[in-house]
Amino acid sequence: MAIRFYQIYEFKRDGAEPQQLHSVRTVEIENKLICLTRLPEGYFAIDDKCPHAGARLGLGKCTEEGMVVCPIHRYQYNAKTGRGLAKQGDYVNSYPVETRADGVYIGFDKKWWQF
Repeated sequence: MAIRFYQIYEFKRDGAEPQQLHSVRTVEIENKLICLTRLPEGYFAIDDKCPHAGARLGLGKCTEEGMVVCPIHRYQYNAKTGRGLAKQGDYVNSYPVETRADGVYIGFDKKWWQF
């Protein structure tokens, strides 16, 4: 399956560490909102919309364990996989992220970007 990558950070412009550890933020790519998280292992991307109440996960927080916490009802999603806690029984989509020599990129499969 073809994947198209979009650059989120450019190290020359944004610095070597443009996002703090255990932080979340919302990025917009082709009118789609994505929650970007930085953990010690690298950057991870999941859908920005909480499936429970529709809140923006990029306005929440990230725990030391790598769980993105919804700012409204505190539902939690694994930043690496998108899986919610077992008692929640839900998930958000996750997307591949690559850290390259010049920056950080998020990938989307062909069906997402081709009409």
